[in-house]
Amino acid sequence: MRILTTIHGWADIVLGFCGTLALLYPSHVHGQAVVPEALSSFPADTCQLGYLNMAQLRTLPEYPQIRQRLLSRQLRDFQEFLRSVGTDPETDVDEVVLGWRGEATGSLGFLGMAEGRFQPDRIRQSFTQYRLPVREHAGLELYAFGSGEDPADLFFCFLSTASAAFGRRQDLKALLDVRAGTHPALDSNSAFVNWEAELEGTAPQWGIATGKAAASYAATWLAAGEKLSVDPSVFLSPVQAVLYRVEWGNRLAAQVSILCQSSETAAALTQLLTMWRDSRQAAPAAVATLLQSLEIHASGSRVELTASGPVEALDQILRGAASGPAP
Repeated sequence: MRILTTIHGWADIVLGFCGTLALLYPSHVHGQAVVPEALSSFPADTCQLGYLNMAQLRTLPEYPQIRQRLLSRQLRDFQEFLRSVGTDPETDVDEVVLGWRGEATGSLGFLGMAEGRFQPDRIRQSFTQYRLPVREHAGLELYAFGSGEDPADLFFCFLSTASAAFGRRQDLKALLDVRAGTHPALDSNSAFVNWEAELEGTAPQWGIATGKAAASYAATWLAAGEKLSVDPSVFLSPVQAVLYRVEWGNRLAAQVSILCQSSETAAALTQLLTMWRDSRQAAPAAVATLLQSLEIHASGSRVELTASGPVEALDQILRGAASGPAP
């Protein structure tokens, strides 16, 4: 029973990273100028990072369907709000980097930076005209999406006419404090910098999650509405980080690198994942297509996974995870 739980748990993790993480963290093949700025602006306790190039994705015929899967309801509502006060993310925003701090994995606990073309004066006039809440920090005006009093409310500010930052108030203030030099930045973490350098420019979507963040995701995917007979941290302990890259179109193509502590633990994890893949004979059709393409192999202390399949498989995976507890 223990090994069965472990196998099915890792199954969910793999598909979760190929699917759910892909939804949370976006990217761009060329440019990606916002990423180095984010690394020097995000707090050092950021344990997840993802990059998306909206300009590139908007050129795809499938973009309307992709947009529904990439953006959470809160982010879509945030876009509508920005449009109402003078900034249209669908035309003005080219690149976005999202980060999650500490153990936060829910859609509310993120901060981000965006590059594009902004008109701060128009936003300021709209907030003044409609008497919308504005706060100040580090000499900048923080504009509220919401009452400005709820801890979950999003705030945003302009760093220039080409750069903006957003997130919960406490997270946005932390970002501004880093930029002011009073707190350490994420680029003080050499491992994170190296992972970012490995991924930058490799796919239209990529992201990084450390082992600590991966454990939080795993708890949800493993439970799937049932009581677990094993602690997820037992078999997640060898995982240092997960790197992923995703191509969007009429099919989903993903590559996931699981970084383990040693080649021995990577080999053991590879065997476990292979056993799970081969045991899933009754998976829904779209998921089965994805699984049939799933290649798994160890490369030193890494486990490398590649898969491709219909985008509909992602919806079936997410519905299966929805019965589990929220992160």
